[in-house]
Amino acid sequence: MDDELIQLSEEIFTDIITQLTLHLRFMDIALTRFILVPDSFSFRCDGRYLHYSPIAVIKMYRNDAKKLTRGYFHIVLHSVFSHQYFAQDRKMSLWDLACDLAVENVILELDLPIMRQESDEEKRREIAALKKDMEAFTAQNLYHLLEQKEKDRIRLLRDLFVFDEHECWYELRNVSGSHETLFGDEVKDDKANAGSNRFDKASHDTGERSESTQQDADDAEIELIRNALKDWKEISEKIEADLELFKERHGGVPDALVQSLKALHREKYSYRQFLSRFMRTGEKLHISDEDFDTIFYTYGLQLYKNLPLIEPLEYREESSVRELIIAIDTSGSVQGDTVQAFLNRTYNIFCEKENFFSRFRIHIVQCDMEIREAAVLTSQQQFNAYIKNLEIKGLGGTDFRPVFAYADEQVKAGAFRDLGGILYFTDGDGVYPKTRPSYPAAFLLPNNSREITVPPWAIRYILEEEDLHAYQAG
Repeated sequence: MDDELIQLSEEIFTDIITQLTLHLRFMDIALTRFILVPDSFSFRCDGRYLHYSPIAVIKMYRNDAKKLTRGYFHIVLHSVFSHQYFAQDRKMSLWDLACDLAVENVILELDLPIMRQESDEEKRREIAALKKDMEAFTAQNLYHLLEQKEKDRIRLLRDLFVFDEHECWYELRNVSGSHETLFGDEVKDDKANAGSNRFDKASHDTGERSESTQQDADDAEIELIRNALKDWKEISEKIEADLELFKERHGGVPDALVQSLKALHREKYSYRQFLSRFMRTGEKLHISDEDFDTIFYTYGLQLYKNLPLIEPLEYREESSVRELIIAIDTSGSVQGDTVQAFLNRTYNIFCEKENFFSRFRIHIVQCDMEIREAAVLTSQQQFNAYIKNLEIKGLGGTDFRPVFAYADEQVKAGAFRDLGGILYFTDGDGVYPKTRPSYPAAFLLPNNSREITVPPWAIRYILEEEDLHAYQAG
């Protein structure tokens, strides 16, 4: 490859970074993060290396420098929002478009002269139309919205918003285990559904995968991917902090960028981890490998033939849901399909191995201003049947107090031996009890809810839209 072309293209990138930094001081560390790699590809970036064609860069800069400046910033924002690391379980064309829409929304709101294009007004109209159907304009929310759009509509949006290639996002391969290896326990909810490849469910619209997504990565590559993710997480957190300082000193800040960063940095436990707060410890009759000493066992067999010196323990303590109240806000502000998705989600987690006691008692209570239905479920079959035949009853206002009164009555009547607590699925806008109950209570809010302040004694947990759509009841 021509060294002179490479040098010239690197000088162009330096000029672009300088201009962007002058306008966006809080983005300085992100703008200089990539390692530039001259290649035959136009533009593609995996969060570490930005591959580019020197000839394409020079031509674009000569013909439309603003387009190249905007394109570079477009790529940077993908990494700031960690889009390439969250591409699992996605149709590639929809996830790619959702990410492009999310970053272009930020660029349009910044409205910097060095990045303006003739197509901006058309882009604003398209984004405004999409915003009518959603609250937080994030890639995750956009993905689910795009699933409902016609193919022609998707194609039109893609032609308008695309800039870089995203194929390499799906080549971050064999993050074995896969969420656990890359993210630890921060995001993954269902280990049973994890394949050997973190992106093994990422697909084209045909549902087929490319050869590259099936190759294995060695430990060194996995570590590089994890380090890059960690670096971008720290960078995005610094940007959010710098934006707060900028706001204090200069006033207005780009709301789209602020909201996207808030959504990205919201404390996120897996729903399974969250449910563990409401589990009770009990004994299950099966061998406890952790408490079994194989040395004494095998020594006894050798010394006394068929007489071991120690027998394996036939039980072990495990945390499992035993007694719980699941309350459903059936006011008009909570959609029926969202309720069903929440129950499906909870059911699937309960059904995972070692999470369910053979005997349990779960009350599902529907309530708006008053209790409309209270179903007592004592088997997985009953739980499954309840979800499949779910009928929302109520649709009035919202008052949380009747459910807590119901719980107190049930405890007093001896219906519960050891109530694990109340999980209240709601948009959070209602009348709360004034006093702390004697059991844990959590209000589970869809991520499109307004900023709601729950009482200090209660737990507030945000369920992401992608979480609610992650699993279906079996």
